[in-house]
Amino acid sequence: MTDRDEFVSASELARMGYCERQVAFDACHGRRVTVEQERARDRGLKAHAAFFEESRRIAAASASKVRCFIATLALGEGDDTRALRDFRDLYLRRSACGRWLVGTYYRASPAVCVWLEARPRAIKPVRWLLVGLARAAGAAVYIKVGRDHG
Repeated sequence: MTDRDEFVSASELARMGYCERQVAFDACHGRRVTVEQERARDRGLKAHAAFFEESRRIAAASASKVRCFIATLALGEGDDTRALRDFRDLYLRRSACGRWLVGTYYRASPAVCVWLEARPRAIKPVRWLLVGLARAAGAAVYIKVGRDHG
């Protein structure tokens, strides 16, 4: 192994598909990064850091909001409820419309839960609906972050 041996980045692999001669030239003579490329790399690193911090903040906020009222009542704690929470955090909380929907859900859920608890037979169709929504939410989360929810 020489000092020139190192990992190959995804960007480098993409460059090979575009122009393998440039990659070979860079390997022989050294790669020269332009000012524009450095700026683009810095913008990408800053965007990644901002996304990472936002994800950590959202995860911390999710940990403090333990209940999804109706989902917890109908499904209990489990993969389906977790998938719905993850969907809320990854998709709904990122837009004004989604935040409005989440806020409306939290305001209305306690009353809906009281109504459902008084009518146990009504929970079955709610459960059926939520399982379908949870599966779709889990698939959307899996596509976004690459992990399975059951």
